[in-house]
Amino acid sequence: MLGTANIKVRPLKLALMVDPNSVPQVREAIRLACSLWGGMFFPIIPVYKRMPASWRDEPFKAPLAANVVRGYLDSFDPDILVQFGKELPKYILDSKLKVVKPEDFWSGRRGRDATDPVYGIGVLDLLLDIFQEHFKFKAKFPAKAVFPAIPKTLGLFWASVFGEYPVHIAEVIDKEFSDALDLSKPEARADKFSELTDGDVLFPRRITQWATRLQGGNSSRGNASVFFMDASRVEDVIDFWNLRASGRPVLPLPKQFLEEESYRKVVVEFLDAHRRPWGNGSNGFDVASLVRSRNSTMDEMQAFAKTLGPAVENGTQGSATRQMSLQHWYPRLWDEWARGKDGGVADVYGKDEEAIDIAGAQDLSIRIKPLIPSFARENWLRSDGVCANEFDLRLFGADEHLAEVYPKVDGNHLLQAISGYTSVYGEWRVGRHGLVKVVDGVSGESRKVPESEKIFFAWLKDRGWEAKLSTPGILAKQIYKRLGGEVSMLANKDVLSLIEHMNGGSVSRDGSQKDNRVIAEREASVAEVKRKLNANRYEWFIQKGVFKLGLQTKCPNCQRNSWFSMVALSEEFDCPKCLNTFPAVGNIDQGRSGWFYRTAGPFSVPNFADGAFSVLLTMEALAGRRVSSRRTTSVPSFEATAPGKVNLEADFAMFWREMSYGEDTDGILFGECKTYGLFKAKDFQRMRYIAETFPGAILVFSTLRESLTKEEVAALIRLTKFGRKYWKAERPLNPVLILTGTEILTWERPPHCWNEENQKRFQNVHTLMELCNASQQIYLGLQSWQEDWHQAFERRKRARVKKSAG
Repeated sequence: MLGTANIKVRPLKLALMVDPNSVPQVREAIRLACSLWGGMFFPIIPVYKRMPASWRDEPFKAPLAANVVRGYLDSFDPDILVQFGKELPKYILDSKLKVVKPEDFWSGRRGRDATDPVYGIGVLDLLLDIFQEHFKFKAKFPAKAVFPAIPKTLGLFWASVFGEYPVHIAEVIDKEFSDALDLSKPEARADKFSELTDGDVLFPRRITQWATRLQGGNSSRGNASVFFMDASRVEDVIDFWNLRASGRPVLPLPKQFLEEESYRKVVVEFLDAHRRPWGNGSNGFDVASLVRSRNSTMDEMQAFAKTLGPAVENGTQGSATRQMSLQHWYPRLWDEWARGKDGGVADVYGKDEEAIDIAGAQDLSIRIKPLIPSFARENWLRSDGVCANEFDLRLFGADEHLAEVYPKVDGNHLLQAISGYTSVYGEWRVGRHGLVKVVDGVSGESRKVPESEKIFFAWLKDRGWEAKLSTPGILAKQIYKRLGGEVSMLANKDVLSLIEHMNGGSVSRDGSQKDNRVIAEREASVAEVKRKLNANRYEWFIQKGVFKLGLQTKCPNCQRNSWFSMVALSEEFDCPKCLNTFPAVGNIDQGRSGWFYRTAGPFSVPNFADGAFSVLLTMEALAGRRVSSRRTTSVPSFEATAPGKVNLEADFAMFWREMSYGEDTDGILFGECKTYGLFKAKDFQRMRYIAETFPGAILVFSTLRESLTKEEVAALIRLTKFGRKYWKAERPLNPVLILTGTEILTWERPPHCWNEENQKRFQNVHTLMELCNASQQIYLGLQSWQEDWHQAFERRKRARVKKSAG
């Protein structure tokens, strides 16, 4: 096995679960977050029982409370849930995330001091590292440690801006760091906001982002926000906190400060700082958005915007609309589709990362050593989790299909398959970008990379299905093992037709199968095999044991040629045709006697290995070796049963994940494969059943032929139109993907394997979804599904207008 394991260290991610209207719980959540590394990026998630009235004024239909909470958890992807209320609903507990109470962080157990958190890296470690870098020696431009005193008026708001500590942590900081950091504690006030938030000022909430970096989401330019809010409303304070936790640059704009001239200047400076030209000769600009909170009105926000005046550009006044944009809705961080429109959540990482080269691991194991930040003290060894390590596996050269992609855990069987029987609950989990390990020890460990079928079948079992490889699946697994995973060597018509011919199959001149009739097994001379395979491929196939060598000679008794394997060679031969014995001397140089090959082992199964070649080649075409950003977990032909349900069958299945335009997309697909045969009605029925059972799954139809019949096209169009219904996040319900020999029997990936016309037409096909869309247009003559959706929208629009007019 070869490959790499890229490991990134990041803060432990907590989701702070609070009652929506509880000021004490939200205040306590802020204090906990400010006490831990990465805390400003911890979401405060209100556990709604029903959505508040303020959500009904949104321009979008108010979602269900459970969907909002689930959406926040999916968006922020926490490692641990912190329960501040009395209880959490069952749908949250079903997420299989570890749940702790706030008091668990300072329990002092496992020999720890009560100021050292049981989970995460505490602020004392951060302050010590800050002291070493900024305060130990006198700097030319020194940093300032300012811990603003939080006033009673609008106390929750000010705490969300600057942060504050639990009493026992604050006491230790005063004792150990007050002099060392030259700590000051001015009162938090609107007229002092600019001074207290200057770039060189370190205050509690800002300290939590020490030694972190943002990636993806809204960490890039063009997503700054001024949040127009009511600082007296707990709902707006939570929304402000979460908007900033998503990675955006956010400036709070309380309605209570609108008459404060000094704060108005802060707003103008923020808007000017985030008004940046696009460049490349464009007249466009990135501008900050003025975002309305749910407890503010659009009239209030517009009235304030008019008071700011126009921007000044090159000595002339520009328009106010070019200075900022007005957004009348709160970004829908909980909605998967809307995150692509309103902006998502950035990933927060530490500055340490490591790449482990995996070479020659015969037992499929990886030696993993925990990666921790350099500033973490040694006493973290007694922690229940100091930080998290994210793993991105890239594997090849193994003789098994290994898991690179893992679905979200929602059942014990998959959790056990990922964690292993010896792991502690919550130590391993599946995050947004793959495997996550909560680091709680210094010693390394050897982890065996799970086989794909183990992960996939465990996932099915959590859904009530008992699955196993079918007979063709077992054969495909054996072939994959013999080839050492290098299935692409089979992607050649001459190779496939040679093997099928030697197995007694009927093959046309173009390499396709004439019919399913199988004659007796045939031998091919060494010269013939060498001629039909180039030198490199010939040596490789011989090395992998695809062919076995033997002697062909004629029996003097029945005058028929027979083949004898190397182990059967002796001074006398037993003729398999007439069962007589004849001497080797005087007979091995007669007629067509000479060295001939036969196919060996699983390669000797006729009908193109009962379709296994087509299955493996399709899986190879979709695997990440052709697309560097794609990771897969693939399983060949399987069957599954469940009580009261129709049996499930597929020629292959695959979890996939790929990165495109800086965002990860993932999913599952199922395949129906043909070598040169035709797709039948039962094949379409089987895939329709899979579509109904697994919404969102891609349905792959693969054939080594380069075209489809009219009947196949008609059936595929019916299934494709069913699967084109809008699902979520700009994805169809069950997109159909059509692959032919054009895409499979080549080493080039789409669009480079297509003819010149299609290369120009679909030059930007990079992702699986784009490939699905393009294949439907190429092979079925359909328009894109975006055009379908737009036309359907226009029809509904006309119908509404007609109904209202009538």
